Amino acid sequence: MLRTLRLHKFINKNVRTECARLQNTIANVKHSSRQKAWLLAKERYKQHEHVYYSSVLEMKTKPSFSVPEVSPLPVDWMDDYEFYRGAQGETDDKQGTPDPKVPASNVPCSGCGAHLHCSSESLPGYIPSEIFCGRTQEELKTIVCKRCHFLHHYNIALDVEVAPSTYVDTISRIQDKFALAIVLVDLLDFPSSIWPGMQHVLGTKRPVFLVGNKVDLLPRDSNTYLQHVKASLQREFIKHGGGDGMNIKNVSLISAKTGYGIEELITQLHKTWAYKGDVYLLGCTNVGKSSLFNILLNSDYCRPEASDLVRKATTCPWPGTTLQLLRFPILRPSNDRIYMRFKRLVAERGERAAIEQMRRKEARETGAALAAQPSSAVGRTFDRRDDLSDAFAMASGTRPITTLNERQKEYKEARWVYDTPGVMQPDQLTPLLTPEELTKLHPSTMIRPRAFRLRPQMSILLGGLARMDLLEISSSFKQQFDWLKIFVFASAQLPILIADTQEADNVYERYLGKPFLGLPMAGKEDLDARLKRWPGLQCKEGDIVVKNEGESEGRLNCDITLSSAGWMGLLLPGQSECRLRVWTPHAAGIYKREPALIPQADRLVGKHIRNSLAYNTTKPFVFKK
Repeated sequence: MLRTLRLHKFINKNVRTECARLQNTIANVKHSSRQKAWLLAKERYKQHEHVYYSSVLEMKTKPSFSVPEVSPLPVDWMDDYEFYRGAQGETDDKQGTPDPKVPASNVPCSGCGAHLHCSSESLPGYIPSEIFCGRTQEELKTIVCKRCHFLHHYNIALDVEVAPSTYVDTISRIQDKFALAIVLVDLLDFPSSIWPGMQHVLGTKRPVFLVGNKVDLLPRDSNTYLQHVKASLQREFIKHGGGDGMNIKNVSLISAKTGYGIEELITQLHKTWAYKGDVYLLGCTNVGKSSLFNILLNSDYCRPEASDLVRKATTCPWPGTTLQLLRFPILRPSNDRIYMRFKRLVAERGERAAIEQMRRKEARETGAALAAQPSSAVGRTFDRRDDLSDAFAMASGTRPITTLNERQKEYKEARWVYDTPGVMQPDQLTPLLTPEELTKLHPSTMIRPRAFRLRPQMSILLGGLARMDLLEISSSFKQQFDWLKIFVFASAQLPILIADTQEADNVYERYLGKPFLGLPMAGKEDLDARLKRWPGLQCKEGDIVVKNEGESEGRLNCDITLSSAGWMGLLLPGQSECRLRVWTPHAAGIYKREPALIPQADRLVGKHIRNSLAYNTTKPFVFKK
């Protein structure tokens, strides 16, 4: 017995010694870089069951999706108005008080167009009675409402009550008028930013200018990419907006932010429409109508003396900023003026070409996306001072003119440009999001495509806003393909997560409201309250089937649009097809767009990352055919 016990002790001692030796050996083994990367990748996802990839986990520094603290409403904001004389009486309330007994004025706010009043804070056009009462019509014309004032000075959006039917009723005024319609479409959000009822308002004979905005944010996959984007825009507009029965006179691509395409648009307006009638800027919310209105206001399309007298429209990322019609008078394009403008543009042509060449060189050498974005200055041919009368000179002793008097003789026969309210498209997600979330949703620079390998029974989630399931892949070749390449075109601030399709619902519920999905997130209210109101994701009826006949090797087969969140491009192996299931809130804005908007996006991504489903990101542009 004693001998057996000693034998067991000896064996245990040797086992422990051998185990320790093996552990030291393993610890001292030098793994290759590929083995280390695999071990690190395995360790990253150890605590995240059913998750194959997360852009948040892959980043060395995890991004913060916490909402910045909301600044309290400034108590002395009324001091910004020159007509406010300070608090009167014993009240300490510096927010102002409404007075429903005072009738509203017929003077529109110069920022949003709503008639000024002091009856209720929840209605558009409100200013406190302490500022409103006792003002003359001329004085009211220099005042903006409380909502526009907070947007402009404090970047705070105040909620107002506006019925959706109000937007349609306002723009329906164009039905019986002889006028040109400039229809704006968001190039990052179409066809969801194409209003399906457009033809019912415009009719079949009205001349239409179709304008795609935000072209500066589209990645550049070839030297001729703009021609392809223009053709895609017109094709989708005809398909979803009833454009086959509309009188489309011109298709333009612009950037109301960088000025690209504005001078060409003005030239086409002079050439095609001249001075035949008024011009209306139409489109869904947040497509850039007010930004275009402001840039045209300071261009050759506006009468020079009116540029200083008509206030700019209020612009911000929030939908529904413009609530009523805003307008400025058009400069009559006489032969002399057209010739003077032509001479200016020709004189500036060499300088513009030199600037473009310098920007392209900078983009190639530094990889700066900002240098590759389409950009152009918008100039003025006619100096404002040429048309100003002595009434503007302070030395003359007369009171300076600060507002445009539309009743003057020279404006009775004038033609006008109108900025109209945006129509809420049911396919847009913007009504579900808070102002803080919208700032993360909208890219600020040229979109950098992100590429991934997706295998059957994998789901890719774009934040908490969209999800796409790859159900199966089949091929007519003997060699079976078990993955396809997905390109994500969306704001870089939207996280991407790839999970097991069978557990995708549980993964979504687990990470909703956390940095792994990003949006939605906590704002002014508690996160639990925010998530209770969140509708979740619903799938589109019927699966989407995508086929690759092998005719366009290396080019994306199609896009799957995901409402306002962005879109995903698909690159299938040759002679194959796949079946997809796509989800968004209320299943809104899900379309198959053929051909793809950026068909050669494969040029814009790097090599496949070892032990990962992702590809390296590179420059969002190339300069080659």
